[in-house]
Amino acid sequence: MKKYIPILAIIICLSSQTITKGQTLPIYSQYMFNEYLINAAYGGTYAFTPIIMNHRNQWTGFGDVAPKTSSLSAHTAIGQKSSLGGLMIYDQTGPITNTQVQMSYGYHVLMNKESNLILSMALSGTLNMMQFIYQEGMTYSELTSGIIDNSNQNNESSSAADMNFDLVLLHEYFDFGLSIRNLLAAEPTSNTYQNEILRTKYILLHGTFLGVNSTEKSIGIIPSFVLRKMGIFQYNSLFEIDLNVKIIYRNKIWSGLSYRTHENTISTSLGINTAKAFFGYTYDIGTSTNLSGYHNGSHNIAIGFKIFGQNKRSVRQQNPLQLNINSNWERVRLSDMRNKSGK
Repeated sequence: MKKYIPILAIIICLSSQTITKGQTLPIYSQYMFNEYLINAAYGGTYAFTPIIMNHRNQWTGFGDVAPKTSSLSAHTAIGQKSSLGGLMIYDQTGPITNTQVQMSYGYHVLMNKESNLILSMALSGTLNMMQFIYQEGMTYSELTSGIIDNSNQNNESSSAADMNFDLVLLHEYFDFGLSIRNLLAAEPTSNTYQNEILRTKYILLHGTFLGVNSTEKSIGIIPSFVLRKMGIFQYNSLFEIDLNVKIIYRNKIWSGLSYRTHENTISTSLGINTAKAFFGYTYDIGTSTNLSGYHNGSHNIAIGFKIFGQNKRSVRQQNPLQLNINSNWERVRLSDMRNKSGK
């Protein structure tokens, strides 16, 4: 353990800044398997209920002090135009743990019958619970000054509730989404972290383009992007870009490549899709971080299941080229909504 103390101090510093500045949890490449993680407006847009479990082991080689993030999500359609969803994320970095629980309500609107353009909106309530567990013999360098009270040898915890607003524009050949997080910007209930806790609002823009395919329509290429802006009205606030591309074979097997400006991270991914479930794996390696020489990259595993698919109404038509945002789920049109409305 002693040999990891200097590195642990850096990790705690980085982790604490990530957690406190916006009370958000790191999702990194996890959204590649589950877009609900970054936009709750995707909730209820499938003809079944997806249940997705995800685990990320970051910076392998650090042992127990390395960050680890797990998530479990599910969402389902309610009636003809509404949806409900839930998400739980658990993140641990050394002695710091953070748990986030989210519940969302979504509403879907058929914007254009001819082009099958759908606007989906969602409002989510979140509860963040953060805890620092003191372990005897732990010491921290000056890097953690102002983040962790080095003189306090008791377990500490804090919590904060907030809200998110999401919307996504769905079409057979593209998706565009907008997400605004931490609408309330409430303060945590503990003074464990002495630095100013910034419940910073942040915004995500993302898009996916469907339908770049081979002549035989058996191989598809799906590019996508995600933009993150911390502090909507802050000129010098953090700005990150993700660029992704997936190659899919007959909507069953796919591979992907991603680049994130955060730590200049490069990711590769593989996935298998079946009628009832899917499996995905991603490997990340940062090329510019100060810790890149100490770890062996990050591993991410996702498993998803489709349930209640026989009797659920359809929200979006499956892309004619057998492609979709993450090659895991087939979407179908809001045909029931259109027929019921008489439009």
